[in-house]
Amino acid sequence: MLTLLRRNLFWLRFEVALAIGALVATAVAAPLAKEQDDLLTALSARVVAVLEQSSPAQHHDHGHEVAEGDKVMCAAEAFGTEPPTARRVAEVQVVYATYFCASAKPGTPWDFASRISGPVAVTLANPPVVRTAQAGLGYRDGVKALIPARHHEQAFAGFADHTVPLQVRRRYEAAISRS
Repeated sequence: MLTLLRRNLFWLRFEVALAIGALVATAVAAPLAKEQDDLLTALSARVVAVLEQSSPAQHHDHGHEVAEGDKVMCAAEAFGTEPPTARRVAEVQVVYATYFCASAKPGTPWDFASRISGPVAVTLANPPVVRTAQAGLGYRDGVKALIPARHHEQAFAGFADHTVPLQVRRRYEAAISRS
């Protein structure tokens, strides 16, 4: 009987230790996940600022035709960084994101706006450098060359939050369509 009790006590201790380990892992992982989400949110805002402040020539360089006098509205959802271990915006050299931009002259209805979307790599230099894959044949290969393999699934999946493009449309209609 005593031997049976000792065996059960051993397993009980083991299970308690596992439960404590799981709680500690959760307590450590939750703040790290929030920290990563906060970083990606801040980087998404940086990508939007870079895209919206780019000149017509810079937009042309990354495949978006923007005429002088056009207004540009964008949204972005960051999904990765270089280095991948970055925890603060200041540590990030490159942001990988999905973006969506619409542009037109003030007063142009949404249906007639120039729109472009896809994965983007933004180097946070001075000035920032925006790189996208060339549309057309070889697009998938271009994306694979632009975005590291660890992020290919996210790069081809589009926005994780499907309301993001709708936010661009609302902003566009408020700022450009009604101008």
